[in-house]
Amino acid sequence: MVVKVMSAGGVANYSDIALGVYYAADKGAEVINISLGGYSFSNTLLEAVQYALSEGSIVVAGAGNDDTSSPFYPAAYAEVIAVAGTDQEDHKSAISNYGSWVDLAAPAVDIQTTFMGGSSYGPVDGTSMAAPFVSGLAGLLISEHSDWSSALVQAQMQHTTEPLDALNPS
Repeated sequence: MVVKVMSAGGVANYSDIALGVYYAADKGAEVINISLGGYSFSNTLLEAVQYALSEGSIVVAGAGNDDTSSPFYPAAYAEVIAVAGTDQEDHKSAISNYGSWVDLAAPAVDIQTTFMGGSSYGPVDGTSMAAPFVSGLAGLLISEHSDWSSALVQAQMQHTTEPLDALNPS
């Protein structure tokens, strides 16, 4: 399901994102992808994420696109699967945020997507493109293992990935 949390001007407040998370959790979303956020901690958004987890949802979020290790929320909440972006050689993309708060990385450079209005498409970069890959994987794992908890799905993803630290020492 698509949950609109941004205004027509492209702005989303944490309170709007939180309402979207509550809505998705209440409608039974098993995986909630959040490809937006900011650098301020929000109790309101954290409580929404915790609610979604209590309802059995997995929450995945992009790590942000400012090439910084500063925590980016909601990705930086411990309860969320934070996704950084990589290029075609598994190096951190030039714009992807990074840090010990990041859980996984996925392709984030030259990802083909539709543009506003849906009448054209082309390549886009960013962790907003990476997070849906991880969300899709979570959905596939849930469909294959319907008896797994959200924690087990997250653990499976984290413990069966290829480490990228050697390619990204800094």
